[in-house]
Amino acid sequence: MFDRDETTTASEARGDSSIPAAYTYFGQFVDHDITFDEGSGDMATLSAPDLKPLSSLAALSNSRTAHLDLDSVYDAPRAGDRMLLSTVTKLNGTTTPLLRPPGKADQNDLPREGRSEDPRTDRAARIGDPRNDENLIVSQLHVAFLKAHNALVAGGMNFEAARRAMRQRYQWIVLHDFLKQVSDETVLSDVVAYGPKFWKVEQPGKLFMPAEFAAAAYRFGHSMIRTRYDFNLNFPNATLSLLFTFTALTGQLGENLGLPTADTLPENWIIQWERILPTNAGKPQFARTIDARLTDFTFKLQDTFGKPEGEGNSNPEVVRVAPQLAIRNLLRGYLFGLPTGQAVARAMNITPLSGDAFLKALPNEEIRAKAIPFAERTPLWFYILAEAGDPAGAAGRHLGMVGSRIVVETFWNLIRHSEDSILQPGAKLDFDSFTLVDLINLAAKEDVQA
Repeated sequence: MFDRDETTTASEARGDSSIPAAYTYFGQFVDHDITFDEGSGDMATLSAPDLKPLSSLAALSNSRTAHLDLDSVYDAPRAGDRMLLSTVTKLNGTTTPLLRPPGKADQNDLPREGRSEDPRTDRAARIGDPRNDENLIVSQLHVAFLKAHNALVAGGMNFEAARRAMRQRYQWIVLHDFLKQVSDETVLSDVVAYGPKFWKVEQPGKLFMPAEFAAAAYRFGHSMIRTRYDFNLNFPNATLSLLFTFTALTGQLGENLGLPTADTLPENWIIQWERILPTNAGKPQFARTIDARLTDFTFKLQDTFGKPEGEGNSNPEVVRVAPQLAIRNLLRGYLFGLPTGQAVARAMNITPLSGDAFLKALPNEEIRAKAIPFAERTPLWFYILAEAGDPAGAAGRHLGMVGSRIVVETFWNLIRHSEDSILQPGAKLDFDSFTLVDLINLAAKEDVQA
């Protein structure tokens, strides 16, 4: 599944979708807001030679709320009605790569703890989900949500009004902007107009996260990840590894590269969103196509010390499995006892991809050869990727019919049963439309005011 098309600059454009690259990390932000499974699928379990599917999923717990209510943002410190932010570390550079991007104020980092000898708390982000400080794009997106809230407060709202307004704007982005980018248009239109066909919520007070969504379908975003990003004027070709370095959770803000110790994000690493989102500034960088290929970074995942995950473990299988995201996804799907992609398709009255049609949906002969034993009964996560990449179908532009149906129906239900839901009958909104670009523009008002 290794994506070899992006390993050299000359072939960088091959395999790009038409989805602006920022949506990859908006999708990650949403994932962190709604799911966090701490109780299953640890590396020792996944690496066990006698791994068997769980007899029941009832014991699994989700430590995030299964709603689009921004608890990852609002479970954080504030000052009065405003959310707290940190001042970036000034470098006072006069040339690249030490410049602060133009128009950026001091308050452009997550609120952080002080220095500590314990790497788990050293300058740790004071936010509802620490995973939003694992790479710099999702970290800066979290900053944008905090700044957007503060912009609403600056416009006259109190904390509760601003939180309600942000929740509703967030839900609108997910349903009418994000899903428009990543799902089949006919599926999205059908669910928006008529509601879900397959997941009928019978007990809203006991809303759960479908395993088919959390452990398979919503992991499609892994294939959208790039190896390099046009991050800002200082780093127009920043490697993904660097973007994981300049966060406290995974890199201690850069000193593991030999840079001076900083208490907060260095000012030359403030993002310029116009480079990965469509604005008047020109054409943005795009995410990779949604298909059965993953960037090389996902095969060498690192721990908080910048070392390969699992390194030093006494179990050689943990050492092998831990750094490889694809293997972990497949094993977790097996552990959860997920149905095959073909079984889900048939349950949805969708003609399944199988046999030669399934193999033809895969991007190259190497993957086809490895996938032959699974052509009739395919792990759901891999099926979702193959379906999306099918040249006779979605062709990498968005999810296919099965993937779209699982993802769209799940989000519709999560929104419908969230606090301040935009799908609540008679819901009153103070906006007509709101996109990810609108969120970034709202957050930018805080830079102007500063």
